[in-house]
Amino acid sequence: MGRVILIGIVILTISGCFGKKPIEITTDVKEQMVEILYSPAPPVIIRPELPIHQMTPEQLAIDGVVVKYYKATIKTLIGYSTELRTALDKYDDINKAYEAEKLKVEEGIAKRKAERELQTDGK
Repeated sequence: MGRVILIGIVILTISGCFGKKPIEITTDVKEQMVEILYSPAPPVIIRPELPIHQMTPEQLAIDGVVVKYYKATIKTLIGYSTELRTALDKYDDINKAYEAEKLKVEEGIAKRKAERELQTDGK
């Protein structure tokens, strides 16, 4: 009796597969623009020790020495600001290159969308 029931279940299962259409699998590629931001790590720019802060109390009393330390401090600060400006300029160049690349990607996406719409309208 168990075999008859088992055979009946197998026949019903197999016959159910023959009556239906096979499943059609289609794929649709959907393009999406994703911003990829890349920026290198900033350079290590060490804040300088200013010569004016290294003066001893005895040196502060002498006018000529104070002027020399003050001049050295100004030169140090000019060099430091130049390093900072150079680092900022590099990031500005990176930003301009990114914007140009972004425009190219957007133009390519718009072109492919237009081509796809022409293909779908033609069908």
